[in-house]
Amino acid sequence: MPTRKSKLKNRAFNRQKGRCYYCNALMWLTDPNTFSGNHQITAKQASRFQCTSEHLVARCDGGKDTQKNIVAACRFCNAKRHQRSSAPDPVSYKQLITQRKNRGKWHPQDLLFLTTD
Repeated sequence: MPTRKSKLKNRAFNRQKGRCYYCNALMWLTDPNTFSGNHQITAKQASRFQCTSEHLVARCDGGKDTQKNIVAACRFCNAKRHQRSSAPDPVSYKQLITQRKNRGKWHPQDLLFLTTD
C-alpha cells in the first residue's frame, strides 16, 4: 500500500507533467528501463532523473507532508540541494539551477534535451 508521502509525490509528478520542479527535466516514477529506452540514454544516465519527493520547507524546519509543501524533483537536483551545509530556499535554488543550466553546467550536455519542453 502506497504511503502518504508516495501518494503526494505521485500527485506532484502528475501536476508538474512529469517534470522536475527545479530543472524542468523529464523524470520517471517506476520504470527506468522504459525511460532510458524511450529517450535513448543509458540506465545510469536515467538514474539521475528518478522522481523524488522534495519538501519545499524541510521537515526539520517545520515543513509538513502536504500537497502544498511537496513537489517532484529529479534525484540529481534533490541530492545536490541537500549536499550543501544548509539547503538553500527553493526559489534561490531554482534560480541557481536555471543559471547553471543556461551555462551548460547542470546536467551533461548530451542530456540537456530532457530539460526543454
